[in-house]
Amino acid sequence: MKDHSWKRHLPHFQICNSYYFITFTTHNRRILSDHHKDFIFDAINFLDGNKYELLAAVVLNDHAHIIIVPSCTISEIMHSIKSYTAHQINKTENRRGKVWQDENYDRVLRSEEEYMEKLNYVANNPIKAGLSVEYGDYK
Repeated sequence: MKDHSWKRHLPHFQICNSYYFITFTTHNRRILSDHHKDFIFDAINFLDGNKYELLAAVVLNDHAHIIIVPSCTISEIMHSIKSYTAHQINKTENRRGKVWQDENYDRVLRSEEEYMEKLNYVANNPIKAGLSVEYGDYK
């Protein structure tokens, strides 16, 4: 894969063979049920080895964080995750409409120090959010 760029409301630049920290959020900070979080976590894991190498992931009440090394564009990856999970979530609720914000936050991790900082952030985010007491208690 070669370097890539795209723009929605924010410009995005993708550098080949880099580590990325990505955050994506529900539309209007919609709260996800545990069942919905499972859809998202399963979709993230399903694409591991196909569209990226998954290094870390956490799905919280209204957003998710992943650290990946992409093998295709981030826009393709996010489309795959968001479209599949939105369809599954809307299907279980018998409704239509947006589940995810259009944009996501993605950042190239430029050093081992920055990678370790984001890895620690992902690992401890459920504790910080009050969803678990200690590391390892949260999926």
